[in-house]
Order: sequence, then C-alpha cells, then structure tokens
Amino acid sequence: MPSSAGALALALLSLACWGTWSNTAKAATHLPFALYYCDFTLGVFVTAAVVFITIGDGRVFLFEDGAAAGGLHVLAALGAGAVFNLANVLLVSGVSLAGLIVAFPVGIGTALVLGTLLTFWIDPASTSYPALLFCGVAAAFCAIVVQVLADREHRGSRQKRDGVTELEHSCEVPHSDGHLRRAERGGVNGGGLGGNAGATIICAVSGVLMACWSPLNAFAMRTAPDGTCDGCLAPLGSSFLFTSAVLLTSPAICACLMRWPLVGSPTTFATYAKLSPRDHALGWLGGAIWAVGTVSNLLSGSKLGLALSYAIGQAAPMVASLWGLVYYREFAGASYRTAALVASMFVLYLAAIALTACSK
Repeated sequence: MPSSAGALALALLSLACWGTWSNTAKAATHLPFALYYCDFTLGVFVTAAVVFITIGDGRVFLFEDGAAAGGLHVLAALGAGAVFNLANVLLVSGVSLAGLIVAFPVGIGTALVLGTLLTFWIDPASTSYPALLFCGVAAAFCAIVVQVLADREHRGSRQKRDGVTELEHSCEVPHSDGHLRRAERGGVNGGGLGGNAGATIICAVSGVLMACWSPLNAFAMRTAPDGTCDGCLAPLGSSFLFTSAVLLTSPAICACLMRWPLVGSPTTFATYAKLSPRDHALGWLGGAIWAVGTVSNLLSGSKLGLALSYAIGQAAPMVASLWGLVYYREFAGASYRTAALVASMFVLYLAAIALTACSK
C-alpha cells in the first residue's frame, strides 16, 4: 500500500491520465468512433493485465483466506466495468448530440456529485472531514459550470467575429474532452435522438451510470476498520476484473455503434480489420493512458479512500481544458470575459483538489 504522499501523487496521476486520453480520440476523428473504441478497450485491458501480472503478482484477493467468500466482491468489480463501459459510450454520444453546454453539467456533473456521495456512503472512512470533501465536490461542479460558460462565450464571440452561420455552427460539435470537431451531415442533426429532450436524457443516464462504477469498486475493495475483510479484492485485482468486464462488453456495444451510429455513417468489423497500424495505435494508446489512470485511482483509494481519490480524478476536465488552452490553442484571441471565465475555472478546480485532499 502506498504512503499518504504517494497515494495523493497517484490520485493526481489519475487526474492527468483521465484528462489526457481523449487527445487520442481527437487525433482519430477521421475514424468512426466505434472503430476507435474497439482498440481503446483492447488498450485498457492489456495495460491493466500487464500491471496486474507484474506489480500485483497475480493476486486478486487481498487475503488468500477470503477467496472463498469473494463472490459478491468479484461480481461488484465486473459490474463496475460493465456499467462504466456503457456510461462512457453514452457520455460521448450525449456530448455529440447535445453539445458541451448540456453534456458537461448533466453528465459529468451528475457523475461527480452522485458518484462521490455513493462512494462515501459505501466507504465512509475515506475522509476524516466530510464537509471539506463535499465543499471540494461543490467547487468542482462550479468549475464545470464555469467551463461550459467559457466555451459558450468563446464560441459566441467567434461566431460574431468570423460570421459563422448557424448551420455551420450546428455541424461543429465538441468531443468528450470538450474539443470541437466537425460532424458529418446527417449525424447530429439527422438522428431521431438529436432533439434536446432525447440528448439530455442520454446525458443524464450516462451521468447516473458513470456515478455507479466507483461505489461498486469501493464495495469490492472495502475492508473493516481493523484492516481485515471477508473476500475483498486487492486494488490491482479489482482493476483487472473491472477492465476484463470492459473488454467483454465492448463487442456488443461496438456492434451497436457500428450499425446505429449517432454521428456519421454505419461501419463494420471488416472495416476495422483494414485500419492502418497508426489508426489502431491511437485507440491502444488512449486505452493505455486511461487504464494507467484507473489503476492509479484504485491504488490511491486503497490508502486515501475511494471517495476522495474518485473526487480528485473527476476533476479531469481541468486537464483536458489545459490541453485545449496550451497545446491546441483553442482560446487564442479570446475576449477578456472568456479569459476571466477560463481563469476562474482553473481556480475552482485547484480549490476543489485542495479541499478534497485536505479532507483526509
């Protein structure tokens, strides 16, 4: 088990990884999302399996004598992976259909607040000062709202400056990290779920499902105050089962996305087999980065408490925004109002991380 300082470093590493993996999805926007996601899930599983075999010594259960009673804990870890996989796909679809302005507060905001509350309910020992933890969650939610306002303000001022028509603007949709990308005609505007109500429902469902995987993992790894447990999982064992469920549920999910894409045209597994090594590598790399973040978060949670580590990791949109600000220069030429909103967003995210860390 890592030290307290090491656990906090792992939580910050998970924050960085969860905010970075979507850059590979941005680089793969020339591909149907279903094809990218096939490789993403392979990258997730292989990375977690390598970590499990090497660092974890192949140990699934925290104590060998608890293995016989570990059935419910194993099911919880598998369920967490299946729930996450569906939630992740719905969130990306919700962002594509509803845009950042709806998807972030409804989807990610729900996952952040509800997920932290449920994980704290399962693992109340995760924090010594719950009020600080909940203040940190509130600050992170406010940061998400400010991030949405900054994006809306910048796009509005850019439309006025460049004379972008409403039709052209409607074909430009944000990806899961908040970066804009051009959608094919007939995708976002042509689908039956493209209405505001349907898109909002998709975002809400994704947020509720996303909020469930952390408490399920908390149950799978939960120990008694004295450190003993009856069939609980080791952090790396839990992550291995979690990612195994992601891999096992992906063929059905990807098949549905290929046949009924919410953005773009239908595709097939035959097309996937013809992708270039570079195209495959984008998905593998994205999955590897996300898996490192998840393993780090679970290892951190074994020391800090999963509610605390989850809350820190869910500040990942801050890192995605930092990529957009520094690397992609998406806010170049932004107005003073937009710059003030972006600065406020970073201050709120940093305050959220500080409050959450101090709650232990």
